[in-house]
Amino acid sequence: MIVKMSKYSFLIYHQDREAFMQKLMDLGVLHVILKTAKENESTLKLSSFVTQAKQVQKSFASRDKARKKEVTATLKNLDYPLPHLQEVLELERRYKELQTERIALLAHTKMMEPWGDFDWRKVSKFENETGVAMRFCSYPKRKFKQEWLESYPIEIINEEQDSLYFIIFQEEENCELPIVPLALPKKSLSELTDSLEACNSEIFTIDQKLGYYSLNYSQELADGIKKTKDELFLQSSTLNLEALQDEKVVLVEGWCPETLEKDLHTFIEEGNTVFIQQKAINDEKPPVLLKNNKFAKLFEPIGNLFSLPAYSELDLTFFFAPFFVLFFGFCLGDLGYGVVYLILGTLLKLKIKGSMRSLLTLLQIFGGSTIIIGFISGTLFGLTMTDLPFFTKIKDLFLNQNQLLSLALAIGFIQIVFGMGVNVYKQVIFNGWLSALSKVGWIIVLFSLLDILVIKSFSQLSGITVWIGVGLIVFFGSPKDGWLKSFGTGLVDLYSITGVAGDLLSYIRLFALGVSSAILGLVVNSIAMSARGVPYLGFFLFVLILIIGHGANLMLSSLSAFVHPMRLTFVEFYKNTGFLGGGKPYKPLAKED
Repeated sequence: MIVKMSKYSFLIYHQDREAFMQKLMDLGVLHVILKTAKENESTLKLSSFVTQAKQVQKSFASRDKARKKEVTATLKNLDYPLPHLQEVLELERRYKELQTERIALLAHTKMMEPWGDFDWRKVSKFENETGVAMRFCSYPKRKFKQEWLESYPIEIINEEQDSLYFIIFQEEENCELPIVPLALPKKSLSELTDSLEACNSEIFTIDQKLGYYSLNYSQELADGIKKTKDELFLQSSTLNLEALQDEKVVLVEGWCPETLEKDLHTFIEEGNTVFIQQKAINDEKPPVLLKNNKFAKLFEPIGNLFSLPAYSELDLTFFFAPFFVLFFGFCLGDLGYGVVYLILGTLLKLKIKGSMRSLLTLLQIFGGSTIIIGFISGTLFGLTMTDLPFFTKIKDLFLNQNQLLSLALAIGFIQIVFGMGVNVYKQVIFNGWLSALSKVGWIIVLFSLLDILVIKSFSQLSGITVWIGVGLIVFFGSPKDGWLKSFGTGLVDLYSITGVAGDLLSYIRLFALGVSSAILGLVVNSIAMSARGVPYLGFFLFVLILIIGHGANLMLSSLSAFVHPMRLTFVEFYKNTGFLGGGKPYKPLAKED
């Protein structure tokens, strides 16, 4: 349900606007309408601080997550002063540079180890004085030919595993040997070792510093971000108000939900503030605040993935929620997986507090739906339940593949017609009953076609009602725009019967995904049974394959079971309800919780 909004307008003397806006923020109920999008030096500084602080906070979070208990105990004995944000960011930048440098030094050190510690300056001096170039090469032992030692000036320096390390002395750049010289770093092994030690030492120092900062200043940083964001919100709102009468008076306008008007009126009476209150007009596009029961509220985050409803229409959360639960269970379609979901959600709820509990409740609901649909389809961890002795007595309760396909199409038909019914209700509320007749016609046509093509119980009556429905569609396409345009709109709308057929066929995915999940589970079971024949390790492999295989199948199937119901909701259902979307969220001038 969309909460009704009222528009409030206040005329405030310009010198009192900061104090007035601060009081509004403390109250936290008015969604302020901003007339411009200006910024000044103060808001830019606050915005810059928030950006930098969030980067530091992200850095602290990653370190807190990776830190071990023994490291924490060591860090508590250190003492560093509170740093500036820029200092922390600079340390993070330097830390990443050193990590890259360390990788390069390790690689260079490994390249130089077979050659030992020598001075490159002596190599250069030898080459300049003699005119003989020293080419450092590496070659596989099995491919190295002994006659090369007699034919070319080669000095073997080292042998390691399957490789030979040697130097070729040559006076010209070209060499007849099919060997490409190595591009060695121009530092000695001792220099590289010293650089690596210095690099590791600096990494350790910076790591300890950043670790200490994250351990001791994370909460202080979070409080600072919250306080700064509140101040930024307040200053931006105050700066972008509409000024009147040579900027002596400021117009403060905003939206307040009817459920919170009592608090706002108390605030107005206490301050003796002059105001004007108006009911919301759809053309003004008021912000949207949803209010649903406990069950439907769980699905608000799913609906918000697409869009908030426009203020001038219905909130569809309550209407699509039961279907979404049913679709999820149908797509996952395995009783065993449903039990896993239900147990997992229940156990996590015992440990996790806060906003995450609503998601875990959703997980439990999805688990319950999957159990029901899994039982109907007769699938348990990829096994066909009719083949199990315990379920043979109730095998008549399970549906076969053809029945499941028919059930998927029946559910699709029900949701499409239900969506059209919601559209009828919406049109009656917002545009009058004449605008709803076209949608009523669609419902009549669909039920008539269902009887003519499938049920075949009232074919003669349905043959008449289908034409009644067509008439309503054609002649009441857009009654507010005149009869001619309404007739044209109705004809165009009638052509979308092909789209309705396509929408209905889309629900076959419910059946297909459930079957694919069962088939993958069956494949996992088959592979696990084959592994039982392996000597000694058979049982271990059997259990391991079952756990890994069904775990992977559960994750893949869960992804499909979430994405495809969203598709059916946001495309097929929303389209048939005439969903507009595009609502902007209600965001009052208030401090962050």
